Amino acid sequence: MRIFIFIGLFLFMAGCSKEETYTPQDMFFMAYDFDNSIEEVRIAASDPSKSVKCSSYPEGCIEGSPKRFKIRLVEMIVAQYHSKKGACLAAMKINQYYTRNWLFDDVREEPVLKSFVEKVYDAKNPQSEKDCE
Repeated sequence: MRIFIFIGLFLFMAGCSKEETYTPQDMFFMAYDFDNSIEEVRIAASDPSKSVKCSSYPEGCIEGSPKRFKIRLVEMIVAQYHSKKGACLAAMKINQYYTRNWLFDDVREEPVLKSFVEKVYDAKNPQSEKDCE
């Protein structure tokens, strides 16, 4: 019986000490479960001008993470950050949305995307650094 209590306590403490983040798979499956028509927009090698790079975003973006996704015929960009605070500060700087360690770009002016990220990810549009604490 003690072993079960110890294991339960260990798992609880491990879960509390880790900052909440989403993996790329978490992000995709949450979106897909909500709307299975979501798709990643593949950029042809012949049109590199449409590719998305971390250099387009505030500091902290994980290289190779920015991707374009199409939701209900409207595209948005998602970029992974190392931390929730980094994603929040980036969203504040570009006046866009974030959830946990992810930034959503091209969302604010698109009601379909705004509704989607708010419902699926409980995404927020931070207005000050206080919102990122």
